[in-house]
Amino acid sequence: MQLTKTVRILGIVAALLGATATWSFALPTSEIETVYFSDATYTHEVGYVFRGCNGGVYRQGTTSRYRVSSSTSCNSSHPLDEIACYANGYLTTCPANICDSPLFDCQ
Repeated sequence: MQLTKTVRILGIVAALLGATATWSFALPTSEIETVYFSDATYTHEVGYVFRGCNGGVYRQGTTSRYRVSSSTSCNSSHPLDEIACYANGYLTTCPANICDSPLFDCQ
């Protein structure tokens, strides 16, 4: 009786650990590019982070509270001429060639 109870508890623990391992290695649904700035004027870039669809992360510089992020779905379910982006802290849709416009200074 005691051995059956121990085996059952070990089985439950193993199942929970397996589920946790599966969740922790899931690939992201979007790639995210974040540029960090020194202050609220958003003129001096101090850092950059890119999180790719393959799970890789590239970091350069430092982070700050002043940031601009854009994300692109890894599933490519939206048109190629639009990307998800953040403007003034709000998630919106931007043209993919937004940096070609003289109205925006992309770094």
